[in-house]
Amino acid sequence: MKILNLVIFILGAFSVSQEYKSDLDRLICERIINQTNLKFNAVSDYKVDISVNVDIPAIRLPKSNYTVYFKSPDKIKVNAKRFGILPKAGLFESPKENFNDLELKRIIYKNDSLEINEVMVRGYAIFDSLKFSSPNEYFEMLDILVDVRVDTADWVISSVAAYIKNERKGDIPLFKINNSYDLFQNYLMPKKSIAKYYVKDKKISNWLNKESEDILKKITEANTGSESMIDGTIEVIYSNYIINKGIDDTMFD
Repeated sequence: MKILNLVIFILGAFSVSQEYKSDLDRLICERIINQTNLKFNAVSDYKVDISVNVDIPAIRLPKSNYTVYFKSPDKIKVNAKRFGILPKAGLFESPKENFNDLELKRIIYKNDSLEINEVMVRGYAIFDSLKFSSPNEYFEMLDILVDVRVDTADWVISSVAAYIKNERKGDIPLFKINNSYDLFQNYLMPKKSIAKYYVKDKKISNWLNKESEDILKKITEANTGSESMIDGTIEVIYSNYIINKGIDDTMFD
């Protein structure tokens, strides 16, 4: 029995070490995660109109509009009148979901780019959580770091950035999402999200919803004549929130 208890203890300690860099990081990160998730969970459901503007070199795409329905914890429905571009991830997930996708999380106190009241949680991404189509099997073996900035005055996520760690040649950025917030019906909600994708080996379509992926691939090849690299920015504007008025589950069938 003592040996069994020792094994359980060692396995437990190993799992903690994989999730957090240290015990101190665990204590602080859990506080940050719990507070941001508590703020997120204050809204049990909402309906919002979003407009999406895509800026991709050599490609002209019309602004697309959606109506999004959300119900806690994870029900989402997106209605669109016509084809549009929408990122696969990063807009509607809870803070807890985002942080759960990171390993060896640690807190970053000192960084020249941090604003007042901001802290940064840094961790290694679980590859599948990026919802990215890997160019090859070796890409998945690279160390992909994710920096999550949290505004501790309002307990919201300010930005999320992912990059490949490269000690010799410098870090290689993959994407960054910046969020700004405003009060809607007395709730602090996203007002604008700007996603910048730094795509070097694969097209930006890898980061988009499946509907967008096939169509954008054809547009890209028609404009560039090849499967060359393109960088892109996606701007999402939120408006006309209806918050905590109740949404029937049948809306998500």
